[in-house]
Amino acid sequence: MTINRKKITVKNGISYNGKTYSYVLRIPDAITGKTKPKWVAGFDSEKAAKIARDKARVALSEYNYAEPTRQTVAEYLNAWYEVHSNRIGAEAVEKYARTLRNHVIPRIGSMKLQDLRPLHVERLYTDLLTTPQKSGKCLSPRSVKAIGTILKTAFKYAVEVQGVITVNPVARVKMPKFSGANFTPWTFSELRTFLTQAKSHRLYFFFRLSAFTGARRGELLALKWTDFDGNAITVKATRSALGEKPTTKGGHGQRRVMLDAETITQFNEHRKRQYKERLAIGSAWTETGYVFVQENGLPIYPNTPSDVMKKLSALAGLRHTRLHDLRHLHATELLRLGEPLHVVANRLGHRDAMVTATIYAHVSQEQTETASLRFAEASENM
Repeated sequence: MTINRKKITVKNGISYNGKTYSYVLRIPDAITGKTKPKWVAGFDSEKAAKIARDKARVALSEYNYAEPTRQTVAEYLNAWYEVHSNRIGAEAVEKYARTLRNHVIPRIGSMKLQDLRPLHVERLYTDLLTTPQKSGKCLSPRSVKAIGTILKTAFKYAVEVQGVITVNPVARVKMPKFSGANFTPWTFSELRTFLTQAKSHRLYFFFRLSAFTGARRGELLALKWTDFDGNAITVKATRSALGEKPTTKGGHGQRRVMLDAETITQFNEHRKRQYKERLAIGSAWTETGYVFVQENGLPIYPNTPSDVMKKLSALAGLRHTRLHDLRHLHATELLRLGEPLHVVANRLGHRDAMVTATIYAHVSQEQTETASLRFAEASENM
């Protein structure tokens, strides 16, 4: 039996199959330079196919062409996350996953990746800033800016590495503005109250060292006994996840942080306490070499110090603050005491002193407001 099929004709690169229109391009091979036909189908009218064809031809001539794809924003972001999740720390991995799952994919995930425009990103920001979340509150400008930063990075990869889009739509949208750092670290008096409350806890020295060095939580969790030379600690890395190879924070590399006499004494006392724990547990102990470990010698889970601090703060009747705010307390008070900016930046592990200056701009403002008084007082003693 012979089946008669209607011949599909192509005119000026446009074809019609009886239902939809298609256009064809000749795409050069990246290696050989030879061209091969690429059909793009699914247009409702000849005019729509011609417009798409002409745009594609211009993009090809300007070496700015991305092959059409039906991939959605959700599909792309999930694939991007899978690739990059092993390159970032455990906390960041969870943060990225939560951000994409709760805030981005429900809103723009169903869109085709190549249809995403700056207007859609603007609407996303507005929605996040004005729609109450499960907590009953809208996201803060700071939180929305953090989401924008993740998306900007993800879509930059789509442009520069994947080549599935030609322009990063997030890069063309202004990030939400916020007033800057909103942390309110404890005073020295509150710190003393907390450390007194924590004195009997086995993580007491963790909190002491955090406040007296400004080291990050992950840096302290990565600290090994070989990093303590009797006078200072050498901060080399951040242990971002259990069993994961430590990685340097921000690429700055290691730094040596000097310790005061009392902290050195307590460092040695902490070593003795750990040795007693090791003797008490015997063969059940696992030697990891870390300064701060569980009762069996294994690494401490990253959230444990933060959870313990929250409980101890409540018991001491103190206002809530984060573990990271001990780092802010350290930096803020050093600057108020007149320590040079570059010294504080080095102690904190900031690769650029301008980062320190930006975060702690409020301290500089306080010093500016009292500068004239300090100068006048100094002149009276000449």
